[in-house]
Amino acid sequence: MNRKPLFITSIFIIGLQGCAGTTQSQGFVSVRPDQLFAGSYINVRAPNTDGWKLLQSSDSGMAFAKGGQAANESFGAQVLKFNLAPTKSPQEFEALIKESAERDADPSRFNVQQMSFKYSNERSYPCVRYHSVVQDKAPHGLKGPLLLESDGLYCRHPVRQKTGFAIIYSHRGEGLYGNLRGEAESFIQGVQVPGK
Repeated sequence: MNRKPLFITSIFIIGLQGCAGTTQSQGFVSVRPDQLFAGSYINVRAPNTDGWKLLQSSDSGMAFAKGGQAANESFGAQVLKFNLAPTKSPQEFEALIKESAERDADPSRFNVQQMSFKYSNERSYPCVRYHSVVQDKAPHGLKGPLLLESDGLYCRHPVRQKTGFAIIYSHRGEGLYGNLRGEAESFIQGVQVPGK
């Protein structure tokens, strides 16, 4: 498994969302709200609302998307697996996640307005909470610029310690989405390591 750029992989999936309204014709599959996708590495539940399509499912992660009410609005929910260097403390782990995400943000396409990282003790293994708002100056297939807001949780896998996973829920549109935090939290809590 190769190292995945954390931020850019997220943006790549968001780029696919421009097609969310026509995903059925492209072979993407509709999923039920809260549908379980069980695995040995991680269990993933689809977002708990209607209209989501499964865009990608592989050893490196899963991605869901749906269109919004407005023409330029879309939502994404994804789980990404990546290689992760060792760290010796919560501060080092937070710094590693922050450095990776900041390095992967392409300033020619994205104007970062907010980006925050905070180590979290909410699970029995190391995690970092993530929030960002960026201006996407060139959204694929859509009229821009648009705002892309993301809430996520980056964690070190408690068994396969040389790997980590990111759980990211995002909205892209002309303005911010008031329900992002609640919907993101529901998706984040639906992604769990089996037995942990």
